[in-house]
Amino acid sequence: MASSPPKAPLIMIIGATGTGKSKLAVELATRFNGEVINCDAMQMYKGLPIITNKIPEAERNEIPHHLLDFIGLKEKLWTVQQFVKESSRIIDEIRARGRLPIVVGGTIYYTFSLLFEDALLTPQQDKHQPEPDATDSNEEFPILSASTEEILAKLQEVDPEMAKRWHPNDRNKIRRSLQIYLQSGKKASDIYAEQRQAARDADSDALGERQMNLRYPSLLLWLEADDAVLKQRLNDRVDAMVLSGLCNEVLQMADLEEELKQEVGPVDLAGGIWQSIGYKEMKPWLEVYQGRDADRAKAMQAEREGIDAIKASTRRYAKRQNRFVRIRLAKALKSSRKLDRLFLLDCTDLASWDTTVAAPAQALVGAFLKGDELPEAKAVCSMAERVLSQIEEDDFDDVREARTCQVCQKTLMTEKEWRVHLASRSHKKIVAWRRNRESIPPKEGDGNQEVQIPTSPG
Repeated sequence: MASSPPKAPLIMIIGATGTGKSKLAVELATRFNGEVINCDAMQMYKGLPIITNKIPEAERNEIPHHLLDFIGLKEKLWTVQQFVKESSRIIDEIRARGRLPIVVGGTIYYTFSLLFEDALLTPQQDKHQPEPDATDSNEEFPILSASTEEILAKLQEVDPEMAKRWHPNDRNKIRRSLQIYLQSGKKASDIYAEQRQAARDADSDALGERQMNLRYPSLLLWLEADDAVLKQRLNDRVDAMVLSGLCNEVLQMADLEEELKQEVGPVDLAGGIWQSIGYKEMKPWLEVYQGRDADRAKAMQAEREGIDAIKASTRRYAKRQNRFVRIRLAKALKSSRKLDRLFLLDCTDLASWDTTVAAPAQALVGAFLKGDELPEAKAVCSMAERVLSQIEEDDFDDVREARTCQVCQKTLMTEKEWRVHLASRSHKKIVAWRRNRESIPPKEGDGNQEVQIPTSPG
């Protein structure tokens, strides 16, 4: 049913890295007299255009881009509160000029907090305190500079409930949870529990469920691609980054790290610009390349391994972004009865971009701005039908808790992932191989047997 045009419309383009979000933002801004607001934390840093994957100036079509390429490389990452405050101010200014604000980017906690006015992604105390300086924290609490395994062990000791929520390799989240405890004296799990209870008490709906409220009348365009196609696209993009000078930017960051060491001591590579994919993965190459007895063959091998590591990290990042949309964002939209504002566009075939992405996106934005009736989201394309139907059916209360299959040495984060893994061919193959190798009779619950496998089957 048609309604009046939204008074303060916002367009938000979301999706995994490599799906063409920036391209679509420029096209929509050109068509609808808009301006673009960057929502990618790493792209806020000045310089390093290759590692941070900034849209080139030549591809911006003279469209103003805000919160892009302006933070000094030595500065700390913006907190969620900083981002929301500044982006909200810019949105108001864009509207005052009679133009359309279009938010684009991949930093999911920025996106979520800007979209929902009552989002709770960080401890309440963070709203009143600046983000702790990583170097100061490391000096005050040396454990925060330890290995991920040691930090996790300490978190399991002081806040076991929080430790179960994170994947054992997710250093940033593990470290942050421990940092909260060390600095506040209060467990992060308790802080979050108090926030959730406060939210339920403040604005629960008739069913007693927390309802998230949209900050602005928003239309969300979600770019999605076939997994295999996106994987190859991301691999190709990394190869293109290497040809464009990625290694030179890695060397530039190495010089910056050395400079910071001289100024403030050891650099926390889990914070600031150092979180960007590329530098940590190329560290082994740096050590060989900058070594006194640099061996060309070893350097080339280290470079290849570093590039492969960048590709793997990029693919994992894309999966995290999509998982966030499918579960966290979709759950919040569903609770606010705004899931019908989420439209999936299939960008699998870039050759048909104009018909599969650009045209439907322009039609959706045009109808939204006029207040016309929007189509059913699942009717936009076959991928939308499949993915959105699954989202509607999924159990969004699937609690995150790390569980490791000792047979496969693989960590799963939800009950659904655990069930899928136990039913997978790879798991069954290893279980069968174990039985044949060790003559162990079949037992119920093979997925839970805590047996260390000495080698893997061929």
